[in-house]
Amino acid sequence: MSYYHGIMDLGFDLISDLNITDISQFDWEGKPTSLYCILPGNISTDLNVVHQVLQHLSQYYQGIFYIDGRLENPSLNDRAFVIEKINEMVASVPNLVYLHNNVVVIEGVAVVGVNGWSQYDVTTDDDKFQLKSYKYDDLAYLQKTIEKLQLHMDVKKIVIISNSVPSIDLYFGEFPYSEHPEIDLDFILDSDTENKIKYWAFGSHKKIVDTNRYGINYLNNPKYENLPYYAKRISI
Repeated sequence: MSYYHGIMDLGFDLISDLNITDISQFDWEGKPTSLYCILPGNISTDLNVVHQVLQHLSQYYQGIFYIDGRLENPSLNDRAFVIEKINEMVASVPNLVYLHNNVVVIEGVAVVGVNGWSQYDVTTDDDKFQLKSYKYDDLAYLQKTIEKLQLHMDVKKIVIISNSVPSIDLYFGEFPYSEHPEIDLDFILDSDTENKIKYWAFGSHKKIVDTNRYGINYLNNPKYENLPYYAKRISI
């Protein structure tokens, strides 16, 4: 668990689903609105481009909190390699925090991140088994982490970052049919006994969402082909 100390009125820039193939397509100069930014994955399928984007953003933010997504994991069998390469980026990119198995606490606000492993298009039995394994690992990690943070005296609020859409309800009827219904990530909300979860930022959905459900603000900020594109500020 990492600690950052800054100002009391916290602001985060939410940047998601950049889908970049060429770093020359991305320039963030003049766009930051906060000291910190959160990225729920889907930067690029090319990890070298991911590295360059994170390096570029590190010029403008005091803290970058990132979880990898579907784009960064085009092959389920390469998961260990992806984790290793992103951890190497942490050593070379100033102010970068990789949220895989890592919680950040800033002025009483805990930032927790998972991929979530939803809506992957897999066909083989081996891939389906692997995907389910990853999904249940993330659910178990998220549930256990939220339970621990209930007892953490320094944590007053929790922000969850997931690459996956946390609930089927957030598709508002646009969710594609699936023969294999998935467990929603917000299944873990029962573990939030002290009502510390205040924000849930996510990726992997082209429709803009900013809604409150049961005291939690769910929001995304998808770029995809949307131009011009700006950060969405979260004030806590």
